[in-house]
Amino acid sequence: MVYDSGSGEYKNWIVKEECVPEEHPEKTESIMCLGNGYMGQRAAHEDYYHEKSRFNLVAGTFDLMEGDEATELPNNADVTNCEITVDGERLTPEGGCESYEKTLNLKTGLLRRVFTKTMKNGKRVSAEFLRVVSLADRHLMASKINIVCDADCEIALKSGIDGNVWHKEHFEPMGISAVSDVLNITTRTKQSGILFSTMTCNKFSLDGVALDASPSVVSEDDMTIMNEASFALKAGMTLTLTKISNVFTSRDRERDGCDMASLKSAAAEHMKRAKALTFEEIAKASADEWERRIWSERDVKIESENEIDQLAIRFAIYHLTVMAPVFDNRMNIGAKGLSGPGYKGHTFWDTEIFMLPYFIFTAPDEARSLIEYRYNSLDAARRHAKERGFDGAMYPWEAAWITDGETTPPQYLTGQIEYHITADVAVGVYSYFVVTGDEDFMKKYGYEILIETAKFWASRLEYVAERDRYEITNVIGPDEYKEEVDNNAYTNYLAQYNLQLAIRYAKRLEKEDAETYARLDEKCGLSDAVRDFESKVDKIYLPRENEDGLVPQDDTYLTLKDIIPLKPGGRTLSEDPRESHNICWENGGLPKVMMSKQADVMLLMYLFEDHFTADVKKKNFYFYEKRCVHDSSLSLSTYSALAADLGELKTAYRLYGRAERIDLGPVMWSSHEGIHSASLGGIWQCVVFGFMGVRRYGEELRIEPHLPDEWRSASANIIWRGERLEITVTKEKLTVKNLTGGKAVSVLHKGRRHEVDGVLEIAL
Repeated sequence: MVYDSGSGEYKNWIVKEECVPEEHPEKTESIMCLGNGYMGQRAAHEDYYHEKSRFNLVAGTFDLMEGDEATELPNNADVTNCEITVDGERLTPEGGCESYEKTLNLKTGLLRRVFTKTMKNGKRVSAEFLRVVSLADRHLMASKINIVCDADCEIALKSGIDGNVWHKEHFEPMGISAVSDVLNITTRTKQSGILFSTMTCNKFSLDGVALDASPSVVSEDDMTIMNEASFALKAGMTLTLTKISNVFTSRDRERDGCDMASLKSAAAEHMKRAKALTFEEIAKASADEWERRIWSERDVKIESENEIDQLAIRFAIYHLTVMAPVFDNRMNIGAKGLSGPGYKGHTFWDTEIFMLPYFIFTAPDEARSLIEYRYNSLDAARRHAKERGFDGAMYPWEAAWITDGETTPPQYLTGQIEYHITADVAVGVYSYFVVTGDEDFMKKYGYEILIETAKFWASRLEYVAERDRYEITNVIGPDEYKEEVDNNAYTNYLAQYNLQLAIRYAKRLEKEDAETYARLDEKCGLSDAVRDFESKVDKIYLPRENEDGLVPQDDTYLTLKDIIPLKPGGRTLSEDPRESHNICWENGGLPKVMMSKQADVMLLMYLFEDHFTADVKKKNFYFYEKRCVHDSSLSLSTYSALAADLGELKTAYRLYGRAERIDLGPVMWSSHEGIHSASLGGIWQCVVFGFMGVRRYGEELRIEPHLPDEWRSASANIIWRGERLEITVTKEKLTVKNLTGGKAVSVLHKGRRHEVDGVLEIAL
């Protein structure tokens, strides 16, 4: 079991593991990871190792390891370790224990593990492990270990900093030291030259009374430094190790590019203050920040027959917080966040389409930072376009540091022809602007992104004289099972949309802001570019529905062999993906059959809902969902939210249930490389955009709820053009409260506009 409804104050806040993970420890290491956007600490156990278990990932510190083809986040030295022996026998829960429980409290960010074990000599030992990565201080983490034995015993502990972690090859040692009670390892990444300082301080106490342990410092190879201490423990007494640690790097915005001396000085000054604190003080400060910054503002409350629904949305918000480096606009969110090594820490379109909406509607300042990352990498995108023979800016399929450009390993076609990422970035810019009205952002960054991405599309279009239209051939759309296809509908529609946005805002600037227009004309050749855009935009081929009401995913998809009739009873592919894949390969493989990896046409209809009638959307939904194996964590949330739009609530809720169990469910290998970041953004969209019906519709705020039968109510706060709105939906009523009260907000509901400057109630 990896989730628990909890009780009392923490009901529907607790993620729990109830047995020792002998075979798949990576599952809860990922889903219970701690972090604050600056660093992520995987929830590996302190008292024993297994291969690839311990990760401390620091945002933005990309490095290229010798022999690799793409940069990745390096695995920093580990400070969580603690080897414990009782009368010479190693204490771990492995090999059987009387009780075991590991929990993550989403409300406070506290990781707790407890177990009781009878040792070979018959003595019964109980151990409690507590850990927190501070949300109040991004450089700080702390842990606490309590040990009690039912008989007198000798306890030995070995705790410190271990740089001999998986992928340590990224680092070269720069120094190792013990000054007073503080241990320090300094390293430098070999290719990118980023300096790391990692410090820890071990403090021992017995029944709350500090001990002078007189620890001996042990240095092993230049990458490990430990304290070793032994204590005679009386029966029933509690031995406590409190461990205060910090991490600083030369990539930190406050000390970008600093030398080792100044880095160590900053870390030492920080540690001097931090080690004076108790674990409880650090944990409380972090919990208070969770409440102040996150839960008091962004909690989504659901009354459901199934308690996992409430837990799942909080799980999503928790991870969207710990994974996002929103304090530094040179950084973005990785596909696995900071919870593990999957996808090397790279950023995909996952941010703009699946995660950014959460930040736009709940924390616009954080959303702005994430989009400014795209502006800060604009020069690299321009370089990438030029290298590929195009104009403007071509954003990389996989992005890392802002100057890296394309970081997709070269053997994957996605990095070469999955072009839609460039338009996805433009969609993110536009959505942010509509919801926030942030003209300052647009003048400094947004308009330029829209222009440069549109220039890319204008140069990428291919004119077909016999049809007098522009096409886009040899691409990969969102459905990555279909490579090198022509006229992927999602790609073509978004390319045109990108050009339309650039034209619209260029003309607005020309009329209303001559200064900004002149600056962009000089920098981007705006006047000439707009003329080029206008000559092409209306001739872009946009696949429309055929006589059956189906929009072809690409030029050939609807001509492929349909394998649905080959499945017993015509079941959907997603009901048995393994069987579906077998049938697929028996009939020519993925390129030859109507099998989709994930939402493609349906993602188009979700984003561009005003382009298609409800009847067309419904026909396409059932056609494509039946042929989709949802072999991507991005897929289920899209289908669920769209099903809610269509009033197909049983289907919407069924798909939502599958989405919320991608990480929280019982499949133990689903999250071993890290959590599914985009899926968690998708869960928020399922609830708020789907079931609650809160949506940006063009440039308006629309609310049309569709609660599933299993829910009694749902409520969430959003921010629309600077006004904070509390939205509550029941089966009988929609209530919108303007909590800010600065100005009235227009809300569109079933075609009618309502002004909200206080409280709006609408019967459903």
